[in-house]
Amino acid sequence: MRTVYALFVGIDTYPDSPLTGCVNDVAAAEDWLRRQPGLQPDVLRLRNAEATRDALVAGVDRHLGSAGPGDTALLWYSGHGSERPTDDKLASTGYSQALVCHDSLTAGGQPLLQDAELGARLDGIARRGVHVVAVLDCCHSGGASSRGETARGVAWRPWWRTTPGARDLRGTAPAAAPAHVLLAACRPHESAYEGAVDGLRRGWWSHSLLHALDSLGPRSTYGRVHALAEERVRDRTHLQRPELRGPATRRFLHGEETHDSPYLLRHTARGWEVNCGGAHGLSSPGAEFTLVEPAAPTPRVVRMREVRAETSLAETVGWQPSADDLATVHPVRPSALAFPPAAVTVTGPPGDVRLVEDAVGASPMLAAGGPGLPLLVETGDGWARVSGGAGHPVAPLPLRSSADAARVADCCAHIARWHHLHDLANPDTSLSSLIRVSVDPLVGKLRRTATGEIVCSYTPDGREPQVGVRIDNLWVDELWCVLLNLTDGYAASPHLYEGAFVGPGRAGHARGGEPVWLRLPPGRAVVRGASTRDVLKVIVAENELNTEPFRLRAWSPDPQARGAAVPQEGRVVRLARPGRRDMGGPTHGVGRWGTASVVIRTEVP
Repeated sequence: MRTVYALFVGIDTYPDSPLTGCVNDVAAAEDWLRRQPGLQPDVLRLRNAEATRDALVAGVDRHLGSAGPGDTALLWYSGHGSERPTDDKLASTGYSQALVCHDSLTAGGQPLLQDAELGARLDGIARRGVHVVAVLDCCHSGGASSRGETARGVAWRPWWRTTPGARDLRGTAPAAAPAHVLLAACRPHESAYEGAVDGLRRGWWSHSLLHALDSLGPRSTYGRVHALAEERVRDRTHLQRPELRGPATRRFLHGEETHDSPYLLRHTARGWEVNCGGAHGLSSPGAEFTLVEPAAPTPRVVRMREVRAETSLAETVGWQPSADDLATVHPVRPSALAFPPAAVTVTGPPGDVRLVEDAVGASPMLAAGGPGLPLLVETGDGWARVSGGAGHPVAPLPLRSSADAARVADCCAHIARWHHLHDLANPDTSLSSLIRVSVDPLVGKLRRTATGEIVCSYTPDGREPQVGVRIDNLWVDELWCVLLNLTDGYAASPHLYEGAFVGPGRAGHARGGEPVWLRLPPGRAVVRGASTRDVLKVIVAENELNTEPFRLRAWSPDPQARGAAVPQEGRVVRLARPGRRDMGGPTHGVGRWGTASVVIRTEVP
């Protein structure tokens, strides 16, 4: 049984700025936790005057810090939040955020608990093998809405002591990819509201999150819980948009990977909506997704009727949704119509050709012909050789059975998925022209070729080159950016910059400004003339994107290795989080999104 070390912090009785729903929130959250099968709660409560800064810090360090490998640490905070402008260059939005403790609102009281400090403490626990989750139901600005709802924020006061160099847990990149999961009530510049729910004052976010958890059950993932709770909040107010920072396909509070599809279908005020759009490579209306339902006798399909930058609106095809269908979130998988398939040509002995063509025909990512990426499979002597991709040559694969043929088709599909992301571009370049990826040398020499490729060299004494990488926003408004590392081993990962808003005229820094280490991948000797090539690609939009489809592990002929390996070809640095992605591809005439990229070749001179 998994032990959950839980710290529930609810503060209503702030001096001069009281709230009324925070203690109710944490009481309801504790009640939910104690009802969950397979979990053993170990709870610490801090309510109202108990929730001083010292007590909160001690609760994180001592209580949550008591968790060990295999345990879960849960921080649930309901109270005020605050923000202020900052000159810290690593704060991509230009603002710093903080939690407001009970003793932070009086002159001479304790300082705020700023994001950088809290994030570092939670990540320190997570890196000991603990699954760490933070639920923050607070905001950064004061005031009440016109509907009589109370905003959970107060203005930053000049006499509040601050921590230099703080960065936003919710809106800027920390020094490394966060090791904990964050479920935040709103975006960095938004307010989180509370109001009357069933006769009690409650925070919209806490109430919606608990409702989603009860509706979806104990096997729910972070992505499904967030999708259902977010829509419930947005039904109440358009001023608050909750965020999820962390692995969407992992099980809530347990942390294990479920291998669910990263694409989710939900019913919203706008109709059926899939969290996949033009920025993921969905090319046009008419694409179809199938609900993932292992026990369903007949597959249920939805067809895209409008493709937007971040999402797509859909309609059901030949089936009538029930009330239960409307109230939940459905994992879905794309069909052959969703993304352009690679065109596979197979040569060799007729028996081998037939074996591979049958396997190719079973994959929605592959076709026997057409305008897609041309891939060649040469067969003979019990082997198959796949070529045509832009990455490092793929080792020959055995071909003696239908299972071997399926692995060959899997290799082709893997290369096709990588190329969809590699080639992703919006013909509307209005946003692409306003973003730039910059690479600065730190260790080793750097030069640029006539084609624009950046070449980084090992030092004469064999040290790996290091660079600083940043994303510059040249627009007059903030943009949401994610930076992908596509390696020549056919891996893709957003771990260098997992996704955040970058303010106008500001920059988002890969790894929070720490060096990005460039190195040859495992298996390639560091000898004169050896090299590897990576693409650093930023995808930019006006709103958050579902980043799970951007994760693809390096190709391996071993299915178990593909399911477990961290993408580390090329210059993936030490703190990469394991991930996976399904598909992406070029689009035509949709939405406000764009891309910019640089190619880096790491070489041994």
